[in-house]
Amino acid sequence: MYTDSSAFNIWAKEEGFWIEDSITAFAQVTDAKVAFDAEDYLNSFLTGGHATYEPLVPALGGIPFTLNSHVDTLLEDLQNAGIKPLFVFPGGRAMSRDRLTTSRDSQRAVSILNEAWDIYNNGRGEDAVKEFGKACTYRAGHILRHLFFYLHEKGVEVMVAPYEGAAQLTYMLKGQMVKSIVGSASCLVFGAERVIVDFNWTKGTFSWISREQILRKFGINPDQFVDICLLAGCSILPAFQEVAGEGANKRVGATRTLLASFGRDGHALCVSAGDDHYLGLFRKAKVASKHMVVIHAGGEIKQMNFDSCPSDSHEFVGQRIPDEIFNYTSRGLLGFRVLDWRTRSEIFETPPLDGGESAAYKDLVQKKLTPLRARALALMTKTLHRYWQKKDVELMTWFREDEKQQLGIPELTEASLRDAETWHVKTDLLDEATAVEGADVTKTPLQFTIGVLSDASLAKKTVTPRKDTEHSLLTKPTELLSNTVWRFLQDRGYINNDHTLSAWGKVLRTSLERASNDNLLGTTNPANEGEEAILVAFELLRLDVLNNRAIFPNPPYSESISKGGDSVRANINLISRVASLASFRSEAVGYTGPLSRMSLGFHQMAATVRHSLRDLIEMHACYLMTSGSVVRVRDYVEYTNLGAQLPFRNEPNAGLAIIVKTHLEEQLNSGDKADISKWFGIAVDVEGDLAKAWKIWDAINEGVQAADSGIINSDTKNMFHSADSWLKDKRQLYRPSSNGVDGGV
Repeated sequence: MYTDSSAFNIWAKEEGFWIEDSITAFAQVTDAKVAFDAEDYLNSFLTGGHATYEPLVPALGGIPFTLNSHVDTLLEDLQNAGIKPLFVFPGGRAMSRDRLTTSRDSQRAVSILNEAWDIYNNGRGEDAVKEFGKACTYRAGHILRHLFFYLHEKGVEVMVAPYEGAAQLTYMLKGQMVKSIVGSASCLVFGAERVIVDFNWTKGTFSWISREQILRKFGINPDQFVDICLLAGCSILPAFQEVAGEGANKRVGATRTLLASFGRDGHALCVSAGDDHYLGLFRKAKVASKHMVVIHAGGEIKQMNFDSCPSDSHEFVGQRIPDEIFNYTSRGLLGFRVLDWRTRSEIFETPPLDGGESAAYKDLVQKKLTPLRARALALMTKTLHRYWQKKDVELMTWFREDEKQQLGIPELTEASLRDAETWHVKTDLLDEATAVEGADVTKTPLQFTIGVLSDASLAKKTVTPRKDTEHSLLTKPTELLSNTVWRFLQDRGYINNDHTLSAWGKVLRTSLERASNDNLLGTTNPANEGEEAILVAFELLRLDVLNNRAIFPNPPYSESISKGGDSVRANINLISRVASLASFRSEAVGYTGPLSRMSLGFHQMAATVRHSLRDLIEMHACYLMTSGSVVRVRDYVEYTNLGAQLPFRNEPNAGLAIIVKTHLEEQLNSGDKADISKWFGIAVDVEGDLAKAWKIWDAINEGVQAADSGIINSDTKNMFHSADSWLKDKRQLYRPSSNGVDGGV
C-alpha cells in the first residue's frame, strides 16, 4: 500500500483546487451509485487526520481497533444522504512496481520502525507513537482483506479490480456505471475528469477536484499532467529520486518546477537522470495509465482504450491469466498474492513489522515455509496455460536479495492434485454429519470437517471420487466450503488417503474437543478464532517455531527480564506465544498500553504462517472451481460468502500476548497484588481475555500431551508440561482495581 497519491489531495487543497458543494444537492442530482477507491480510503484512515487515528497499528499488527466503527459511521452518513456506495479494491501489482521498488519501500518503512522502537526503549513514549504512525500502511494487505469482507457483511457492494482500483473506478465513471468516484490523484492519472476527495458530514458538504481546472491554471495538457503525477509518486510509480525526499505534499510542486527545464516532458527528465531502471519503470507506468486492464461493462476483462493498445501489454501490466480466475478474484474468493508470485515467477520476501532481525524469522521465510508456498503455487499452476506448468518460481529475501532459490513447481503439480480428487461430498451427507456432530460448517469449518472424520462410518462415506464422465457435481455453498477445507486438511497431513484422521489429525481432534468442552469454539468474535489458533499452533510446532527459546536478539529486542531466572522466562515465552494466536477485545479507540517487540516478533512469525495457510486453502478453492467439480454459473455473492467463510481470513494482533506476558510478569513482581488493568484501560474485559488465553492454552496442551511420540517428541511434551504446571499456580483470582469487580480465571 502506498500513501503518495493521497498527498496529492493535500497539495490540491493548498493550491485552492478543492471545489466544495452541498451533499444534499449532490445526492438529489445523482440518485445513483458512488464508487470508492478502497485502498485510498484505508490509506486515509491509517495515516491520520481524524479522531480515530491509530498510530500504533504497526507496533501491534492485526486489525485497527477503530476501523469497523469508522466504516459504520461512514455507511450511516452515506445512507442518510441517499448515497449508495460501491467499494473497489486493488488486484495485482502493475509491472512498474517491481522488486527493487518494493525493496526500497520496505527498507524505508523498516528504518522508521527501527527508529520508533529505539525511541520507545529510551522511554520517550509520545515520540515513539508519532514515529510508528509514519509506517501505518506498511504490510497492511490483511487489513484490506478485512475491510473487504466487513463491507460485504454490512451489505455494501464490493469488488476487486484486475489490477489498479483507480483505473477500474475511472472506467466505471466514463462508462456511466457510477455517477461519481471517490479517490485520489491516481484516478486523474487514469483519465478521470473529476474525483471526490472529501466529505464533510458536519457541514453537509463534499469536495472534489477537476482535472480540467488544474490543466487551465497551469497551462498544461493532459499528457504533461500525467507526467507530473507519476514523477511525484502515485500508486503505479514511486517518486522520482530528486523529489522523493520532499515532504509528500510538496512533491507535486517540486516536480512541476523540475519539469519546467525539460519542456514539461517527463521522459526527457528521466533520460537526463541517467537512471535506466527508473526510466524503464516510467515508460511502463506511462503506457499503463492509458491501457490498464479493467473489467468492462459486459464482464469482459481487457485493457482500457483497447483498440489502440500495444501488443506487448504483459510488459507494463503483467502476464495474462484466465478470465475465470479474474472472476473469482473480483469477488474476493481468491487473493492476488499467489497470482502475483506466479505471473512474475518470483516471490520477494520483505521484512516483517518488527524488523526481521531474528535468525528464526529469516529461516522460516527462506526455508521452512517454502514447501507450503510451493504447494499453493502448484495448485494454481495446474489451472493455467502449459507455459506456466514448465516455468519455475524463484524465492528472494530482503536479507539476501541476490540469492535466488528455485521452488520446484513443475515437479509438484501432479502430486498436489491426486488426493484432492477424492472429495466430492454432497449435501445429503453434510446434513447427516451436521445432525451427528452438531457443528456449523459455516462458523467453525475446522471443527466440523475434523468431527465428521472422527466417525468411522461417516469418514468412509466421504470418499467420493469423480468419474471421468461426471462434472459439476457440487452445487451448494456448504458443499464448496466443506470440500475445500477437507482438501486443505488432507494436503497439510491431518487426513490420510482413506479419509481417516492421521496422527496429526487425531491431535487436532483432541484439542478441538477440549476447546468445545470449554465453550471456546463458535463463541468468540470471529466465531472460528479459537479453532484457527489451535491449528496454527500445530503448524508452528511442525515448523519448530512454537517453543520457549530465546529466539530474538537482545538488543535490539530489548525487554526486562522476569524474576525467577531462565526457566521462568522460558515458560512466559511459550505461554505468551500461544496467546499471540488470538486477539484481545478493545474499545473502539486507539491502543494505549505497554508494547513488546519480542511479542510482535513472534506474532509476525505466526502471521506469515497464517497467510501461507490462507494462500493454500484459497488455491484449493480455485482448483475445485476450475477442475470441473463445481457448477460455476452461480450468484456472485456465493463466491464472496465462500471467501469470507474460509479459515485464516483474519490476522489477530499481538495484544493478547502482551496482556498475558504483562499479567504473568506482574504476578512475579507483585504477588497477590498483581493488577494490570491500569495499563490496559482500553480493554473491554481483561479478565475474559485471560480466560480465553487459558482455554486456548489448555486445548493445545491437551493435544500435545495426547500426541503420538512419532510426531511430537518427549522434549516438546515436557516443555509444555513444565509450563502448564508453572501456569497452574498463576491462574488465580484476578481483581481489577479499575471497577472493583472480582472475577475468577
